Amino acid sequence: MTARQSAPGALLVSILLAVPAAAAEAGPDEVMRQNVDAAFAVLKDKSLAGKEQRPNRIAALRRIADRVFDWPEMARSSLGVRWRSLNAQQRSQFVDVFKDVLAARYMDDIDRFQGSETIVVEGTVRQGEDTLVHTTLVTASRDRVPIDYLMRLEEAQWKVVDLSIVNHFRRTFAAALANMTIDQLIEKLRRQLPARP
Repeated sequence: MTARQSAPGALLVSILLAVPAAAAEAGPDEVMRQNVDAAFAVLKDKSLAGKEQRPNRIAALRRIADRVFDWPEMARSSLGVRWRSLNAQQRSQFVDVFKDVLAARYMDDIDRFQGSETIVVEGTVRQGEDTLVHTTLVTASRDRVPIDYLMRLEEAQWKVVDLSIVNHFRRTFAAALANMTIDQLIEKLRRQLPARP
């Protein structure tokens, strides 16, 4: 598994503080540094501050996450061997609901951002074709929370392909699919999503 984090708020950061993938020449650690800077720029943007701007702030962060995360790979990984039995339509539907559930579950924590948090990129470790990027979240209270991103070079761009939260979904989905079909699981996940504004 890829993340060492332990604080619930760190999961939000691990989801949101990765932004548009940069050219492969930069290397995954430099890409992550650029990603963190760009994400904090959104979070510190005064025009997106406050309760009334929350939908716009979250939408901006969601667009960032959509560009950097390999949602199909993370969705596939969350189902394990069950993914092989899905047809193309089921795979597409599952990817869509997976990323919405993942975002909805942790996006509410965004309002806890105080503006003084930082991320330190500690280094990288090769893992086969992938690279594990070690980072540390320094919270407003100066707690240090390790977060790892498993990144993969895809079409000259570094993409995040795994996080600890995916392991949580692996266990949850495996238990659910012991008693229901994939279509039933997709429908159940859709019902859990908040109403769109």
